[in-house]
Amino acid sequence: MAEEVKRKKKSLHEEVAGEEAEPWLLTYGDMMTLLMTFFVLLFSMSTIDPVKLEQFGDSVGDALGGKQKTEKFSLAEIYKEVVNVIEEENLKGVVEVETSPKGVAIILPSNISFASGSANLDPRIFPLLNKFESMMIKSVFPIAIEGHTDNDPISSPIYPSNWELSAARSAQVVRYYIARGVPPDRLQAIAYSDTRPKALGATVAEANSTIDKRATNRRVEIFFLTMR
Repeated sequence: MAEEVKRKKKSLHEEVAGEEAEPWLLTYGDMMTLLMTFFVLLFSMSTIDPVKLEQFGDSVGDALGGKQKTEKFSLAEIYKEVVNVIEEENLKGVVEVETSPKGVAIILPSNISFASGSANLDPRIFPLLNKFESMMIKSVFPIAIEGHTDNDPISSPIYPSNWELSAARSAQVVRYYIARGVPPDRLQAIAYSDTRPKALGATVAEANSTIDKRATNRRVEIFFLTMR
């Protein structure tokens, strides 16, 4: 009985091995192997850039015959549109857009947004801010407006320190977008004072050691967040 079972199994294996494999199975198997390797790599990384991940997914979707369109306005689309705005307005090197695990950040230097020591928006920035309005309305991501200053101390009846100044600047941008119709529950006003300089430096003092570095640190960032 055992010998008969062995003969049947052997015959079955020989029959399958003798059949010509479907060509698409080889391609499918290679694709599954590559996808598995990719996701193992993702899990092995400490941080994942959501924009680059979305761009990779779009590329894979196109390679496999096109991806299904959704109503969601993705971070990758936001990043692409901001880059287009910067190029159209000839603001390359002035306005920046960056991606990180946190989301997509539009970086506006204070010298085109506010007068020195003031939280009143310069009207010349209004057309640029308006360019980002449709992205806010079409997307579903929380939006944080972050105010940053350099480490030069400020003391006035209105702004006793850089904390109040950075808070007032971020709140002013939030109020501007609310007046333009962006839902208030999507917006956050955040103040960092001089605690998160953009210029390089091992310390806050070192990151503000030159005029150019201080100018780099004075900014407002419009952040499309991956999560609250």
